[in-house]
Amino acid sequence: MTQATQHHRLGELEAAKALYLKILKSQPGNPDALHLFGLACHQQGDHWTAVKYIRQAVEKVPGQPVLRNNLGDALHKAGDLGEAVGQLQQALALRPGYAGAHLNLGVVLAALGDHDAGLLHSQEAARLDPERAEAWFNLGMLQLDHVALEDSIQSLRVALRIRPTYRAAACSLLYALNLLPGADPVAVADEHCRVASGLFSSVQRVSTWPMPAGKIRIGYVSGDFRAHAVNYFLEPVLEHQDRDRFEIFCYSDVTRPDNVTERLRGFVRHWREISDLNDEGVTELIRSDQIDILVDLAGYTEHCRLGVFAAKPARCQISTIGYPNTTGLGAMDFRVVDSITAPLDQAPVGIESLLRLPPGFACFRPPQHAPQVRRAPVSLNGFVTFGCLHKLEKLNAVVVETWAQILRENPESRLLVARDQLDAWHQHRLEVAFAKLGIGADRLELVHLCDPAQSFFEVFSRIDILLDVFPWSGHTIACCALWMGVPVLTLRGESHAGRMVASVLDGLGLNELIGEDVDSYSRIAGDFCRQPDRIAELRAGMRARMQQSPLRDESGFTRAFEAGCLSAFNDTLASDTSG
Repeated sequence: MTQATQHHRLGELEAAKALYLKILKSQPGNPDALHLFGLACHQQGDHWTAVKYIRQAVEKVPGQPVLRNNLGDALHKAGDLGEAVGQLQQALALRPGYAGAHLNLGVVLAALGDHDAGLLHSQEAARLDPERAEAWFNLGMLQLDHVALEDSIQSLRVALRIRPTYRAAACSLLYALNLLPGADPVAVADEHCRVASGLFSSVQRVSTWPMPAGKIRIGYVSGDFRAHAVNYFLEPVLEHQDRDRFEIFCYSDVTRPDNVTERLRGFVRHWREISDLNDEGVTELIRSDQIDILVDLAGYTEHCRLGVFAAKPARCQISTIGYPNTTGLGAMDFRVVDSITAPLDQAPVGIESLLRLPPGFACFRPPQHAPQVRRAPVSLNGFVTFGCLHKLEKLNAVVVETWAQILRENPESRLLVARDQLDAWHQHRLEVAFAKLGIGADRLELVHLCDPAQSFFEVFSRIDILLDVFPWSGHTIACCALWMGVPVLTLRGESHAGRMVASVLDGLGLNELIGEDVDSYSRIAGDFCRQPDRIAELRAGMRARMQQSPLRDESGFTRAFEAGCLSAFNDTLASDTSG
C-alpha cells in the first residue's frame, strides 16, 4: 500500500492501480485499496469503474465522509446526478464543515437546476477553505451562471492568485472579462498578457526553425473539428485552400469525433490526433512536421492549447476565428481582424501584430440543414417579435435594461429568448429582472431548447428582429439569423469582440442596423416596429444579399487569408534572418 500510494501521489496511476489490484487479490474487501483504485480510475476519466469500486469501499466504511465525497464526485462525472447529491449530502451530514463536499455539491445542484443552492454551497466551500483554488474557480463559474460578472471575475482572480498556472480558471477569467460592460479594452488586453505570463512562464521557447522548402506547411490547431460553430467559418477555408502552394495539417484535439470531423478530414492530407498528448508532445509533433505557419482556432476557450503556441514550434503563429481578443502571448505573431473590428485610425490593442483581411475577418458557410426562409412573423401577428438566441451570460444588466427600454417604448412588441441553458430557474430569473424594469411576463416568450435534435434554426421563423448583445457581440448567431432572413440589430462596441457583427452588417451593406450608442440602438429598434413592410422586404431578400456579399465568397476569402498568411510569414522570416 505504501508503494501504491507513492505512485499515486506522483501521478503514476497505472503503476498505482496495478498494486491496488494486487492488494485486492489477496484482500478483496480492503476499503483503502477499493477506494484508491476507484479514485485512480476517476482521475483517468473511467468514472463508472470508479463508482463500482468506491461504492464497495463506502459499504465497508459507511461513516467515512471522504469516501462518500469521492463517490459523489464520481457519480456526478458518470452522469448520475441524483445519487451524487445523496452521497454528498451524507458526506456533509457526517462532516458539516467539509469544504470538498460543499464544493462538489454546489456544482451538482447547479447542474440539476437548483442554481441558488449550488451558489450557497460554493460560497461555503470558499469560506471554509480559502486557499483552495478549485473552490474559488467553482464559485466563479456559478457566479457567471448567475450573470454576476464582477463577482465571477473577482473569484476567478483569487483562484489564479493561488495557482497562476490554473488553466481552466485563466480561460474562464478572460472569457468573463470579454463580457463585462464598460471594461476598458486596453486594460482587458493587459490582463490577458499578465495571465498568459503566469500560465506559460515556464514553457521553454523554440528559437530556430527550418527554412521553407517547396510548399508552405500550414497547421491548424483546434478541439472543435466537430459539430461546432467554428466550422461555419473554417470549413470553407480548408476546402478552398490552394494545394499547390500549401501543405495542410490539422491537429485535432477532439475526443469524440462526429460526422463533421470526418467531413473535415476529407479536405486534409495530414490529420493528426492530439487529444491524448500533452502540450510538450504536441509541440514535438508540430516540430517534426516542420510547420511554417501555425494557426490557433481556440484561444482561451474550452480546448485551449496556447501552451503549445507559447513554445513557438512554428516560425509564424496566427490567432483567428475561435477567440475575439489578444492571446497575450509574445510568441503569437499575428491576430486576424479587419478594418471594422480594428479600424486603421485606432491604436492597436493586444500583443500581436494585426493581420487585416480586406473582405472581413471571416467568411461563413451555413449548415446544409438550415431550412428555407419563412414569412416574417409580424405579417401574421401584427406586432414585432424581437429575438435572442445568445448565451445567457451575455445578457448582462445593461443589455436587459436596454431591451426593456425598447419594449416599454414599443408596447405592442414582444421578446423571444431561446437557449439550451434556459431552464425554469433562468426563466424565472429573467422574468423577475424584466418585471423590475416594467415588463410583464406576458411580453416575454422564454424557450428552453432542451431537445438535442431540435434545431435552433427553426426558432428564427418566430423572430422578426434579432437583438445583438454587447459588449461581446454574437457573431455566429448573427450570421445564422441573417441566413434565415432575420435582420440583426447591433451596437458598435469598443473592441474586436464588440464589432464582429458590425463587420458582418457592413459587408452586407446594412450599416443602418448598426447603433453607435445605446440610444441609437433603441431608436433603430423602434423604427422597425413602425415599419413592418421594411422587415418583410429585408427578410425576403436577405439570403440573396448574403450570397452576393464577401461573407459568402468562400474562395475569395480564402485567397485573401492565404495572402495574409504568406505576408505574415515573410515578415517573420525577414525579421528572423535579419536578427
